[in-house]
Amino acid sequence: MATQHNLEIVPSNVTSNSKISYRNGNPVIQFIIGEQDAMLLGNTLRFTGDFRTFLSNGSASSAFVASPLAMSEKLGIYSTIDTLTIKSQKTGQTIETIRHYNRFLSSYLPVTSSQQDNMGHLYNSALILPNYAAQQESVVNIPSASATNGANHFCCALPCGLFNGRNPIPLMREAIGGLLVELHLAPDSQVFHSQTDSSASLTDSFYEYSDISIVCETMEPDGATMAKLKSQTSSTFEYNSINAYYQTINSANGIINFQLGLSRVLGVFANIVPAAHINNLLYDGLATLYPTNTNGSSAPITELFFTRNGTKFPLDFNVNTIQDSDPDDTTIDPQLVYYYMDAIQKFADIKRTSINQVNTRLSDDPRFDKDFADGGCGFGVGVAFDRISDQGVDFSRVNFGINMSLGLTDDSPQAFYVFAHAKNTLVFGQGGLQVMS
Repeated sequence: MATQHNLEIVPSNVTSNSKISYRNGNPVIQFIIGEQDAMLLGNTLRFTGDFRTFLSNGSASSAFVASPLAMSEKLGIYSTIDTLTIKSQKTGQTIETIRHYNRFLSSYLPVTSSQQDNMGHLYNSALILPNYAAQQESVVNIPSASATNGANHFCCALPCGLFNGRNPIPLMREAIGGLLVELHLAPDSQVFHSQTDSSASLTDSFYEYSDISIVCETMEPDGATMAKLKSQTSSTFEYNSINAYYQTINSANGIINFQLGLSRVLGVFANIVPAAHINNLLYDGLATLYPTNTNGSSAPITELFFTRNGTKFPLDFNVNTIQDSDPDDTTIDPQLVYYYMDAIQKFADIKRTSINQVNTRLSDDPRFDKDFADGGCGFGVGVAFDRISDQGVDFSRVNFGINMSLGLTDDSPQAFYVFAHAKNTLVFGQGGLQVMS
């Protein structure tokens, strides 16, 4: 009979005072889930600890309640994680790495969680709230905190293809051989932003973790099952993965083209922010806005299609939006919203979501994400490739493209963060470990 164990693992690079921050030279947090005769239940893994914000060295943000210091309400603690990397402890082989992890979650979380989730369990676990002012007062300004001991506690999942899978992850020497989980922290200037038109008082602001660990459950198979697993000369393990790409466009005819290098792609989605907002304390660099001109006017997409090797795919038609025929209409075209959400999670399976007509509307000045209700702007583009066989489409030798017409009228580069959802296979045996994507 299989038995389960609860594990708590502290970072392998923990500091002497148990405090970690990007500002003070600790940009990477590494956890080692050691090689053992057990299987990790990925969906039980949680990142936990205490979180604090500071206006300057030694000055807690709560001491300056009039400060405009704020952070992304839709991401909470996730805004601090720039890259998630998972490796084999035995071989060092990278199993999954998600660059721009916080931007991936700025699309994934609003599509898959409701406003009630954000006000309830996601606030308790990840410090997320659906309103920027509530998030500022409850998290950034840390109620009842002092400069020495106040902190917000968190215990959040790490959504990714490997941990979200249903199959237990084999940690045995004959299989993966343990896991290294690395969290690369985001710069303070990307995490924080001003809720006013001034950032002069925020240049020394930073965040800090303390007493962090990961907790998880492992399952130890019974003797007969374990003997069978260890006797196999080779085996495979299938899982999903998220692969990140980045590109900018700066014209009314926006073209994005990537060699994905993946053989089983299930879908691709992208979110957008003006490039000038990245690492800029005046703006939320993690917002998911629609294209925007320098003066703040919207630059809506009027036509869109996706390509595979230069041919329209999977849609064999152009998506002409409402703004193509009525430029003054502020409603985002429902086709864009549907295809975008369907690329992240099968649309028919979405039981709760924060995406609605309020936080996807066109705004007079969308540069300020706080002007959108229900967790900030939730715009993005995307398309699913395979909702029938769930085996994906081959992009290993052909390019993926997005072609769009949009209302950019001046020099305003738009940063596109593109994420490809694909299936991978781990092959392990006497020859070592190989990832087949």
